[in-house]
Amino acid sequence: MITLDDVKSIHSVDVYIREADKALDSLGYTEHSFAHITRVSDDTGRILRKLGHDKKTVELGRIAGYLHDIGNLVNRSEHSQSGAVMAWTLLSNLGCDPAEQATIVTAI
Repeated sequence: MITLDDVKSIHSVDVYIREADKALDSLGYTEHSFAHITRVSDDTGRILRKLGHDKKTVELGRIAGYLHDIGNLVNRSEHSQSGAVMAWTLLSNLGCDPAEQATIVTAI
């Protein structure tokens, strides 16, 4: 099973998040970098645990929360679609199980 730590270890994810935040900052948006995605990831995990989901579902939700804004690198408009495609590629390169990959990408 893929973990959030696996995703955090991908150098390109760090670059995409930093560069997306710079682009949004230039457009006048509030912070969308690591503080934001970490909070979304943590909140997602907390909500899924509270709803009684298993550890695997919680971890996949946390990953989706962490990756949910990477599409801002491409464009703010419809960034969820761009982000889902980007996440698909990143997760494929990690050798992610297709069912887990589908869950994460669908959540994004």
